[in-house]
Amino acid sequence: MGPAPEEVRQALLTRHGAARLRLADKNASLVPVLRALREMQHLSLGKARRVATDLEEVGLVGTSVEVANLADGLRNQSVTVTITPSRLTGTA
Repeated sequence: MGPAPEEVRQALLTRHGAARLRLADKNASLVPVLRALREMQHLSLGKARRVATDLEEVGLVGTSVEVANLADGLRNQSVTVTITPSRLTGTA
C-alpha cells in the first residue's frame, strides 16, 4: 500500500489535525531506526540518516495514520517513540 493521494491526506489533516513522531530516547542507537526507515520507506542510507536526525530533533509530522504506521515499524525494531498532537510544520 502506498501513500494516500495528497487531497485525501490534506482532508485528514484538516479534519483530524497532525501528529508528531519523535524518538523517546535521544541517546539510543540509531541502527534500528535506520533499519526500520530503510525497510519501511525504501530510503537510501543518507536519506534514512536525515530522517533519523529529524526524529531525534524536531520529529516527523503527518497524519495520525502515517505517524502510527511509522511508529509501529520503529517499535518492531525495539525503538521507543512518542506521538503527540502537532501543528503542521513538517511531514512524515
